[in-house]
Amino acid sequence: MNPEILKFNGDQERREKVILTGGTEGIGRAIATELAEQKHDVVICARTQERLEQLKAENQIEGIQLDLGDIEKIGDFIRQSSEKMDGATILILNAAVPGIREQDDYTFRVDRDAQRVLVESAADLLRVSNGRIVFLSSPQAENSIKDNLAYGQSKRETTNWLKEFSSKEENKNIHIFSVNPGSVDTRMHDEAINYGGDEIKKRSILIKAEGKLRDPQLVGRIISEMSISGNKFNPETDEYDTPIGNNEVVVISNENIEFEKSLVSKE
Repeated sequence: MNPEILKFNGDQERREKVILTGGTEGIGRAIATELAEQKHDVVICARTQERLEQLKAENQIEGIQLDLGDIEKIGDFIRQSSEKMDGATILILNAAVPGIREQDDYTFRVDRDAQRVLVESAADLLRVSNGRIVFLSSPQAENSIKDNLAYGQSKRETTNWLKEFSSKEENKNIHIFSVNPGSVDTRMHDEAINYGGDEIKKRSILIKAEGKLRDPQLVGRIISEMSISGNKFNPETDEYDTPIGNNEVVVISNENIEFEKSLVSKE
């Protein structure tokens, strides 16, 4: 990889080596393309080889085919990713299945068990690099959606497990935080409307009808900024200059969305 040092967002002065789960659609794709545009190294995984090839052709993003339900293959994914980048400094746990059309056992395997194996497999690399783990949480699903229990429970258990992982002495130099992106216009909402139970379908239809679904490109820009800098948006300064605490859950605010929207309009 090109050893060029990149100054990102006015603060950070190293070219990051990012492992991102999921990256061919929705928020994950937005994060991957934003990081690649900023000249950081990115390796993603996805279930479909064709989509990986398309993303690489369009954005020069490295990809490895992996179904996170194949737990035994996760270690190889992390190893291959680190070999491509000569290390790893950030792990972004983006990929999940919504548990709407999937069986519960598969949902738990991907959304809970695979997340733990990903972290454990990357831990040594992140300890060496004083790295960072970013987890996409979903407090709405964790606390309220009865029609989507496996997904919500998996997210909740992963959040709690990351806190336990962080509390271990050997992991003190790994910065861990979660991001609550809010309601985003992704495939999950389409599946909820078309295939979900009564509660989740009603909720998704209402959010969409009220125009409250956020643009995944804007959300991806925000998450990429926070992942690199370790800071969250400060509406008083219009900068990402507020340090994110370890194990903090950062809720993406409407002010943050509007700020990114204004930047896009100027580009």
